[in-house]
Amino acid sequence: MSRKQYISQLKKSIENLSKWESSGKAFGHLENLKKKNKPDRLYEFYCYIRIIEDLRNKYDVELIESTNGKIFPQAPASKKGWAKFILRDQKTGNILFQVCFGTNIKISKSPKTTFAADISFQKPDATEDPEEKDVVLIMDAKYKTKNTTPLEINIIREFAKCIDDFGVLNSDTIELNFNKLKDLKGNCLLTNDNAIEDHRQYCKNNKLKQVEGFDCDGRIYKIVG
Repeated sequence: MSRKQYISQLKKSIENLSKWESSGKAFGHLENLKKKNKPDRLYEFYCYIRIIEDLRNKYDVELIESTNGKIFPQAPASKKGWAKFILRDQKTGNILFQVCFGTNIKISKSPKTTFAADISFQKPDATEDPEEKDVVLIMDAKYKTKNTTPLEINIIREFAKCIDDFGVLNSDTIELNFNKLKDLKGNCLLTNDNAIEDHRQYCKNNKLKQVEGFDCDGRIYKIVG
């Protein structure tokens, strides 16, 4: 099964969450990516939807529609106007997390410096112009056309710096419940490529995980960190 087919399958399984269900445009982002031929962005979106699909077993998941008519961003963007998911407690209905895609997040001490994590878990009251205080966990996706080479150490170090800047070193202790993806709780570098085993301790020291082989090609993903 190709990644596009897998996303289409996930789309069907969570269409009932969509406020655009009647129009059939809940995941129009997929068609846009196909036209622009951006496999890296397609992979980032695949990771986002796969994680949402897993979380819907533990939470009531609601898709908040965009107000700009474009659904999900294809590049780093401001949070305002774009679609996002919210996770609600299944018993109380209270909002527990916002889960955003490609949202720029400011560093309060350097407000003109932002980082757009591919996936960010934000507090229930996070603003439309989020800073590090609004964020509790981040994930980034790294796609390789040929998945035969490991992640580069500079990518790992850059992600570690972002974790430090956002103050989310303890993300693995938050009350976030995955279903089958339990070992993804924490700051993750998701890749269809290979991890670097030699840097396992560095990842542990900096509270991040390399997630090797995270794809829909039948491999069992592996955690390093």
